[in-house]
Amino acid sequence: MLKIEIDNFIDYLLFEKKYSSHTIRAYSKDLYDFHTFIKKESIQSFSNIKKQHIHQYLYLLSVKKYTNKTVSRKLASIKSLFNFLIRKKVLNYNVVKSVPAPRKEKKLPVFLTQDQISLLLDFSDSDNLIDILIMEIFYSTGIRISELIKIKISDINSNDNTISILGKGNKRRIVIFGNYVKKRLQDYLNYEETKINDFLFPNLRESKNKHISERTVFNIVKKYAFRVTQNEKISPHSLRHTFATHLLNNGADLMSVKELLGHEDLSSTQIYAHVNIEQMKKAFKKAHPHAK
Repeated sequence: MLKIEIDNFIDYLLFEKKYSSHTIRAYSKDLYDFHTFIKKESIQSFSNIKKQHIHQYLYLLSVKKYTNKTVSRKLASIKSLFNFLIRKKVLNYNVVKSVPAPRKEKKLPVFLTQDQISLLLDFSDSDNLIDILIMEIFYSTGIRISELIKIKISDINSNDNTISILGKGNKRRIVIFGNYVKKRLQDYLNYEETKINDFLFPNLRESKNKHISERTVFNIVKKYAFRVTQNEKISPHSLRHTFATHLLNNGADLMSVKELLGHEDLSSTQIYAHVNIEQMKKAFKKAHPHAK
């Protein structure tokens, strides 16, 4: 009976919701694993499942060293199943509804040191002005890759060193750039003064007014990052993390960094404060005689 109800739910996801084969496999794995557990508990019906059984199952997953992210996904699959059983009137009460998911593990952002970023940007003998400018803008403004590719020449105000950025939710914000970007920008625009395209970084393979692709920008950053670090996780977003981390390390306040990054609330920015604390801990342990 238990397996039949799970099979019915999987069929519903497949034939009515039209979920992808990948999603169906994930749901199937999660729910059949749960089915194995409840069978071992000698439970014959979903109506006999208590909240304590759910907690026991989640504890078992944690003992097996599943990450909080995986446990949360498995719990979400179970909740979806129970919601389905409620709608089909197989159950009258959803015992899983109030079971909280484990707290998400906050991973510290990957970023470059100031020495590494100096090496990354030290390509003054290169004639590839686009590559240089892309990396300099990332590090100097902290914008996202989706924001960088949409910059239009008309968005740039060279008089007060600002760029109007089109961010998430089509919201605009102003970012500031320094003289490093200004010099690179002037060199680039002077060199490219004959181009007929609204975008700062056009896609030259496409027709007029197409911007560069995210994939192209991603590959550019990865190519140069490989020269200064063997960390394969370094990406354009790492330069955004580097921007925020270096600002805080050099005395910027959290609220200012929040505005520059375009975060909706401070909680998204606080991860960088945590990075700062971790660095202070390392410095303390390394330097203080009583820290050992």
